[in-house]
Amino acid sequence: MIALLLLLGPAGAVTLTVDQAVAIALDGSHGVAAARAGVDAAQADARKATLALGPSLTGAAGYTRLDQVPYVEFDTSAFLGGSTGGDACADIDEETLPDGFTLEMAQGLCELIVGWMTPDMGDAGVSRIEMGLQDNYFAKLTLEQVVFAGGALHRSRLAARKMVTASEAEVRRARQEVAYSATEAFYALAMARQGAVVGRQAVETLDAYVADLQNLVDVGMASRADLLSTQARQSQARLDALRAAHGASLAETMLRATLGLPPDEPVELVVSEPTREALPPRDELVATALQRRPDLARLDASIDAMGHYGAAAWSSWLPAVVVQGNLNWKNPNYALEPEWYRSADLTVAGSWSFWDRGVALSGAAGARAQRTQLVEQRSLLADYLAVEIEAALGGYEEAWAELEVATLGLSQAEEALRLEQDRFAQGMVQNAELLAAQAAVSGAQVSLLQARTRIPLARAALDKAVGTDPEVSR
Repeated sequence: MIALLLLLGPAGAVTLTVDQAVAIALDGSHGVAAARAGVDAAQADARKATLALGPSLTGAAGYTRLDQVPYVEFDTSAFLGGSTGGDACADIDEETLPDGFTLEMAQGLCELIVGWMTPDMGDAGVSRIEMGLQDNYFAKLTLEQVVFAGGALHRSRLAARKMVTASEAEVRRARQEVAYSATEAFYALAMARQGAVVGRQAVETLDAYVADLQNLVDVGMASRADLLSTQARQSQARLDALRAAHGASLAETMLRATLGLPPDEPVELVVSEPTREALPPRDELVATALQRRPDLARLDASIDAMGHYGAAAWSSWLPAVVVQGNLNWKNPNYALEPEWYRSADLTVAGSWSFWDRGVALSGAAGARAQRTQLVEQRSLLADYLAVEIEAALGGYEEAWAELEVATLGLSQAEEALRLEQDRFAQGMVQNAELLAAQAAVSGAQVSLLQARTRIPLARAALDKAVGTDPEVSR
């Protein structure tokens, strides 16, 4: 028999193989979706770290209204010869003039300055010169490029890229966990449904046996004590069948939750007969796991990232060089006219933090401690990897041995029941022996179901231990 169809539902029911169950679980898994969102976040951080290496362009604008315009006051009486109204430029001493500078030139310059400071030369009072306007506007564009920052930006970019690798490994780990959980839920329901069938069959067998035994008691061919003990066994079988039915219902609820199936949609399970595979030796499986396991890959990437973050913290102690260019628009202009004028400037600035209260040292120490923690976690995982694979490999081999024993045990139990039934019909055995034989058959049937279920679960556990992705393992 190539496959078993378990508990066929009505028309329109969803028919699932284990591969289909795994595919549905992977498509609708919240855990996988959350891990993928983590990749998006890590990629955004990596882009931000890369963009930090390039130039930045910022703009600013503003408006200021002055309540009082700044001004300078002069007592013009001193320039106008005092209160008598004399000429401020008439008493220039020609001997104090520079060589080549005539008295006429000096007087002309003097009159120009006095005219600027005192527009009305006849005013002998106080003159005020305002140094601006009430309405002031500005706009500015700034282009800035970090030329050197001690390698901190470069190290941060490398660390961010490693965190992307770590988050991608987390997606693989989440997918493997979901695939195993779906496989486990699938076979748990398969076993629970078959267990419920075995329970119902046991009840039907005991019901028929109780009816036959009642007829024998009525004609005096069996004792009432045998009838009572059989009825007690019948009640226990009904209780066991009820528990098995409840277990099947719970297992179905778990499968629906794992796969995201609606609660009112019938489900059919197609369970294939297990086929034995030739597995590689343990050492080869361990070597494969060291390369494939996503949790190891995530730790490796995180360790590298912490190393880069620590180097970035140390880099903050080195000098930094920044080039900045500004393009400015201002109103009023240089002549204090309410007109816009444009100017530009270029600045090369360097800075060096000689003492930062230990911030960089603490940051580097923290990154180093986190890296050490991750290294120890990876070492611990690698140490137990061989144990986990050996246990999974042994479980797979034991499952096949258990299937052989269970198959033989069921055959022997059924033959023993047939012999006991013949001997009971001939009056050669008591009722207790026949009930024990029937219980042995039910137990052997359950053992065979468990063995058939344990094989694919053990294989899935081995795939998970080795780090095989779901698409590869199916």
